[in-house]
Amino acid sequence: MRLTLSMRRLAPAALVLLGLAAALLTLPASAQQGYSVLDNPQPTDGTGDAVQVREFFSYGCPHCADFEPLLSEWVADSEGRIDLVHTPITFGRESWAVLARAYYAAEALGILDQTHRAMFDAIHEQGRRFQSHADVAAFYASVADVSEAEVMDALNSFAVSSSLNRGERLAGAYGVRGTPSLGVAGQYLVDVREAGGQRGMLDVADSLVATEAGES
Repeated sequence: MRLTLSMRRLAPAALVLLGLAAALLTLPASAQQGYSVLDNPQPTDGTGDAVQVREFFSYGCPHCADFEPLLSEWVADSEGRIDLVHTPITFGRESWAVLARAYYAAEALGILDQTHRAMFDAIHEQGRRFQSHADVAAFYASVADVSEAEVMDALNSFAVSSSLNRGERLAGAYGVRGTPSLGVAGQYLVDVREAGGQRGMLDVADSLVATEAGES
């Protein structure tokens, strides 16, 4: 049978599609389902029956700002099934290191309820920039019942430095490539692109939580 001109033109495209289909078939099942399995599972800090979910994020990430209310709602609706842990990461950026220290300092001072969402809003809605520890201290003193001196002490503390270093090590151990990402039960990483978006990421994480909790 002779190929017509139009058929000849379609043949390369068909080969490309066949190649893509073959590549998908060779991916691990987990990758096709929106998550990867860690080669070396990580210890979790949770207690009780709740499954730990670790969010890797940065205040400087606009996608994380969009994701925060979705994540908070998901956790609130989980009825205690989820132990959420936030892990700010830097990807080697000095500006993100300041923001990561800001998170850990607020955690140490017990003011996250007043500062966590406020930091996202200040950066992404108000255009505020946090280039130094002093910038963070001034902002925290304006939104929470702390002094600038207390914030500066926390930002420069050994405990905050240790938390920052541990967060960086965890990001490497999980193989985090972008933010936001979710680690589940110390065994899985849910990537927003592989999961098809932020809501897809929560759907995948919810399925993994159910599996770990023995619900499926």
